[in-house]
Parts: sequence; structure tokens; C-alpha cells
Amino acid sequence: MKSILTYRQELILFSIVDDFLKVMMPISSKYLIDKYNLDISSATVRNEMAKLEADGFLTKPHTSAGRIPARKALRFYIDRLNQQLSTDSDALDFTFLPKMEREMDRDQMSRSLADMISGTTQYLTQVSLSEEDEKVKGLLLTPITTHTLLLIIVLQSGAIRKIPVNMEDAITVPELEKLGNELNVLTLDQPISRLPEIIHAMEVRHALNSLKTNLGRAAAETAGEPGQIVGHSGFNHLIHQISSDISTLQLLYDDMESDQLNELIDLTKIDGVDVYFSDELNRDYDSISVIATDFHVNGMNGNLMIIGPELMGYKKVIQLMYAIRNQEMKKE
Repeated sequence: MKSILTYRQELILFSIVDDFLKVMMPISSKYLIDKYNLDISSATVRNEMAKLEADGFLTKPHTSAGRIPARKALRFYIDRLNQQLSTDSDALDFTFLPKMEREMDRDQMSRSLADMISGTTQYLTQVSLSEEDEKVKGLLLTPITTHTLLLIIVLQSGAIRKIPVNMEDAITVPELEKLGNELNVLTLDQPISRLPEIIHAMEVRHALNSLKTNLGRAAAETAGEPGQIVGHSGFNHLIHQISSDISTLQLLYDDMESDQLNELIDLTKIDGVDVYFSDELNRDYDSISVIATDFHVNGMNGNLMIIGPELMGYKKVIQLMYAIRNQEMKKE
């Protein structure tokens, strides 16, 4: 829908919201003129602010000459940030995510990312990671004891999975190497989800049947791991930010502990970076807003949710989210 605001009103409104979210104090016409060297009179700015108040964008505290943004102004501000940051490559050209080790499993990575993002934003953060059905680029069977071997699977993303497998019968190293070479040929460039099927279809001599069965089970377990791993960090930030809303804090904590925060919004409808206020959520919360996006890293799809008070540092968080969406982690 086309904006009903003039360019000058948009400029004033954006500046008021931007500065209010930094100082958390009502913004006056004198403050705007002094800070931005506006080439218009104080009376003109006051008149524009009065129109914005009449249109429901601003409110005026009784004890102050300044204005504070209403929900309508926050939505305007967020929409403008999304327009700017989704097309401004310079705004995204900074490094935030450090190199993540390939040996990290999804649980470690989700928690590490949540810790880093929460530490940067100072808000409650949830990172959900789900693995793609990656292709196998290498497979190796390595004995580690007389009755145990390691099934090593190298995936297209460079991730490596190592699964211990029991060997109930004595098997020579040459036999193990031959079996591993055959498996490597059969599974090359095949989706990891097909590993159990490929192993099951292999023809081996009778003495290897038990090992073949154990390999199939191990492959089924690694190919069928839980679709999503969730990491949280920063609930303590929220405790300080909305300390008076005990009910919302308790509900959030319960949902976080039971991994139900993803039910706050419809993650399948994320389009870029989306912001939800409390009355737009699928749960009965007050006092908060949720900023969500999706991203791709190390062969995994991810969802990121940052939860903070309704009056939060949207610019910093939204800019960070676009940077994450547009930055693939180093693969080395």
C-alpha cells in the first residue's frame, strides 16, 4: 500500500523512531533540528510531528514536550529498514560469523551460534538447524579394536560423520578394506538417506552378514537423525528487559525448555527478515517482539529467532540477520 506520508514526514518519523530506540526518551523538535541540522524551522517540525500524532504514528507523554513512537511507527520503521537492508549490499558487507569447525555436530553448532548471536545482540536467541539430504562424497571403514570399527562418511558440504559399529565376527583387515572400497563406490554421490538401502542390497559372503546388518543400522541412525536441533542463549537478557512481565517470562521459559518456541510463528512463511509483535504471535504473550529469518550454513538449513522487548534495537538486529542470510560460513 502506498505511504500516506510525505517525504519530510517519513524522514522525521524514521529519525524519531531511530533515536528513541537508542535513548529511550521522548524526542522533541529541538532535538531533531540540533542533531540532524534540519533546514526547516522548529515550528514546521512541530507541525509535522502533530500530524504524525494525529495519524496514530506518535504519542505524547503528559510530562514531556517530545513524542514517542506508537506501534504504527514501529511497523513503518521496520518496513523501511527491510527495504534498505535487503537491497543495500554495503550494509551487509561485514564479517560476523566466525569459522565453524567441520567436526562440530549440529547440537554444538546451534548452541555456539546462539551464544554468539545473543552475545552480540543482548537478546534471547534461538538457532534451529536441520540437515539437508546431502550427497556422500566418501566412505571409509576403519578398525579401532578387534570388535569395533568406525564408519566414516564424508558429505558434500565437507562435514564428516564418524559412527562406531560392532563387529561380532573376526574380520581381516584386507576383507574390511575390500568391503569399504565397495561401499565407497556404491555410495559415491548418493544421498545419505539411501545408505541403509544400498547397504541392505549388497551381496556379501555369509561371514560378513552380521557386520552388514550392523552397518545398515548405523547408516539408518545417521541418515535418520532428528530433523531439527535447537540451541538457545540469552534468556537472562530478557529477564532484565521485561522484568515486570513475570507471566510472559514464565511462558517463554517453559516453551524454550520444551523446544516449542518455533510454534510462536509459522516458520514456513518467513520472507527475508520478519518482525512479529506480541499480538501477532501464535501464543498468548505480552511485551515482546520476535525477529525471524532463515539461512544456510555448512550443508544445513537454519532458522534464527531473536526475542526481545517490543521497543528493541531493530536496526542492529535486522542488519545482523541480513548479514547472516547473505554470508556463507567458510568451508575450509
